Amino acid sequence: MKKLILSLCLIISTITVQAQQEAYQKSMLKGLEMMGNAHDLNSLQEATNLFERIALKMDKDWLARYYASLGYARMSMIAEGIKSKDNYSDQALEYALIAKELSPNNSEVIALEGYIYMAQLVADPNSRGQILSAKIMQTYGEALRLKPDNPRAMALMAQMRYGTAQFFGSSTAEACEMAQNSLPLFKEGSQADSFEPSWGDEMARGLLSQCTK
Repeated sequence: MKKLILSLCLIISTITVQAQQEAYQKSMLKGLEMMGNAHDLNSLQEATNLFERIALKMDKDWLARYYASLGYARMSMIAEGIKSKDNYSDQALEYALIAKELSPNNSEVIALEGYIYMAQLVADPNSRGQILSAKIMQTYGEALRLKPDNPRAMALMAQMRYGTAQFFGSSTAEACEMAQNSLPLFKEGSQADSFEPSWGDEMARGLLSQCTK
């Protein structure tokens, strides 16, 4: 009798875990689709809200927090006004740091952290440039040290280098070359059945279009 009860408990437990995993996968796929189609604050907020709900249910999952962070970082980039931009970037950083705790030494999370610092810089470049520029480059450098073929870290660093070169009136050739080198890496790292980060290709191509002008 005890063996029967134990067997039933194991079966129920297995079914419950499978159901939770299926619900997680379905929600993540929906969130990624929403994020991919989001181009304004409202649609980005809707996608981000979904990832936040997933994070509440999956307390050890770094990916849901990564995408919630990415959503807020993107909102910061397109929002108007320093206060609004900072509010979004603060929320982005909060989720990124939690993801960093859940997945230490993760190149993707650290690259995202650098992207958030870039959003903070964009909010007020005149007063924050001197402080944040070095921090951003250092963070991207750390992401590339952990994973030299991380295309997002590479494209983001190229973007930062391009802006810095333009500001000082120097050559953008190195930044453009780095952006070009990231393109095949985006294709190599793309996996249709994975929730791992795959965004950034359009950003790299957008930078390269500036390089050709």
